Amino acid sequence: MHGSDANEASAEAPSVGDGVGEPVVEPAVREAVASTTTAAHARLKGIDRAARPDRVSSILVAVGAGPHTGATVDVAREIADATGAWLELFHVVPSDEALVDGDATPVGDREDADADEYAAAGDRLLSAARDRLGDFDRVDRWLVEDRTAAGAIVEQSPYYDLVVVGAPTTGTVGRFVFGSTTDTVIDDAEVPVVVVEAQGEAPLDAT
Repeated sequence: MHGSDANEASAEAPSVGDGVGEPVVEPAVREAVASTTTAAHARLKGIDRAARPDRVSSILVAVGAGPHTGATVDVAREIADATGAWLELFHVVPSDEALVDGDATPVGDREDADADEYAAAGDRLLSAARDRLGDFDRVDRWLVEDRTAAGAIVEQSPYYDLVVVGAPTTGTVGRFVFGSTTDTVIDDAEVPVVVVEAQGEAPLDAT
């Protein structure tokens, strides 16, 4: 974290009571950004939501096709390395309702992609994210169907200690997973959220 972002996180930090050790979330995020070449910076939001600021055992990582996703995975791994946490690589594909209403982003140049094509594209992204983690082995992957990516991430957030997402992305490619999704996750998730911005672009190679 840099500049005002670090101050913002510190200002939101809860008091630490008896029986709780030294907070680890903020230092882990700072070290993660410093340890990667792909992340420009990361904002830590909602640190006051941490039930145990001295412990991170599970991290939900939003995986999408946007330009920040590679850096998001890199930062999540560094946080997990620092805290001993498990990672859940999480990708959301549009539900039947979203497809009917035209709320889903195209798959490549296809405006009329069906559910199977979305699932296949999502599986490729999750595979690329897993490959990017290299020999890191505390990881699971989860392909979820929902009307919105934000809704799925927020719904699952209570089951994790931290959520890591890419910075907001404009344009068609990132709209379903990032775009306004990031703002909604920041506002509504029940745990702290790390928002990662890539240094340049760092998409996943999901070919």
